[in-house]
Amino acid sequence: MIILGSTSPRRKELLTKLTSDFRVIAPLFDEHNLSAKLSRNYALEESYNKALSLKDKVNQNDCLICVDTIVYFENKIYGKPKDLNEARLFLEKLSNKTHEVISGYTIFYKNEIIKKEVTTYVEFNKFSEEEITNYINSINILDKAGAYSIQDDKNFHLIKKIEGSFSNVMGFPLEEIKNDLEKFNLL
Repeated sequence: MIILGSTSPRRKELLTKLTSDFRVIAPLFDEHNLSAKLSRNYALEESYNKALSLKDKVNQNDCLICVDTIVYFENKIYGKPKDLNEARLFLEKLSNKTHEVISGYTIFYKNEIIKKEVTTYVEFNKFSEEEITNYINSINILDKAGAYSIQDDKNFHLIKKIEGSFSNVMGFPLEEIKNDLEKFNLL
């Protein structure tokens, strides 16, 4: 059985593209424990700690997957904004620039551990204060790293160009995880 250690509806939705045979459990790890170590590797460390928090809660024959995603720009992490003001600041800072979306994922299966990072480069268009206001008032961005949602971009055109995995920007690097699950003959 595949276990997704996540509370994210987007990750659950993406995993259904690979299999319907999985269940979801919430990680027991408090993200705020890592706040002092805000480095580029944060997402990978976060995914590993989430997986460790659940390791004893699942059967050894289960395949546990935990993922974390950050937006990284100018040596700073842009996680989930704490409020709409911070969301506005994030979008102002990222406007007309290229940033990295980094997902770290950890898979525990039997006696094996896979820890990987996937990076996608996202270039934003330049947008006005009015466009930012319209965006943050239209989309629930408080639960999204970097204060934006790539799947909702059709109507807002924040994104100019993407280099790399689209699903990674949604928070679940589908192709990479699929390849690892296939190595274990789980798909």
